[in-house]
Amino acid sequence: METSDDPDDRDLRRRQLAKRLVSHHARTQTICEFTGYTRYRLTTLRKRWHVSPAERHRGPSPSSFSVFFRSPKARNVATAAAVICKLLGVTRPNVDAKISKRALDLDFGEQLCEVYEALRACFPDVELEFEHLMLLAIGLSKHELIDLTNCVRCGIAVLSDQLSLRRRTCASCHRPTEPAISVTVEPSAHPFTECDSHGALDRERPPAD
Repeated sequence: METSDDPDDRDLRRRQLAKRLVSHHARTQTICEFTGYTRYRLTTLRKRWHVSPAERHRGPSPSSFSVFFRSPKARNVATAAAVICKLLGVTRPNVDAKISKRALDLDFGEQLCEVYEALRACFPDVELEFEHLMLLAIGLSKHELIDLTNCVRCGIAVLSDQLSLRRRTCASCHRPTEPAISVTVEPSAHPFTECDSHGALDRERPPAD
């Protein structure tokens, strides 16, 4: 993406990015770090845009990658987001591991918005916060705790936990083998109770006189 040092152009980009982030229900801290706006300035813009206070996430941003592996569905969604990140070139090898102001800039914010919007277009009901996507992109850039790899069985793209001892397989290939079904038959309820020397079952013998 081409950038400009013109103050007016940069201010316009900041404003447009802030509006996109607000529409994605990003946290106040996230928007402020990407745009450099103060909380007061952001509050003013939200009122001007008629944004309800309920239309944003609150609390600290997620910081654990375990959320991407809590269920097969969550892992599939994270994998789809990771693939889009790769296709759009969002992940960068030199980005800091921690979410800091040095890592968050206008270019990175605009790229994340493009990924998030593409993901929502493909999966409208996806349950993935914007901060989850940001955490995912930064984690992929480091290649330390998570990475986008291929299933060792079918070759499909899959998000892998680099610290896990499990084989890197997708949800379909990782299905556990169904346990064997054991059947117990009560001797009194079955007409066959004894076996001959060849393993064949004999009918219950009548009592000796």
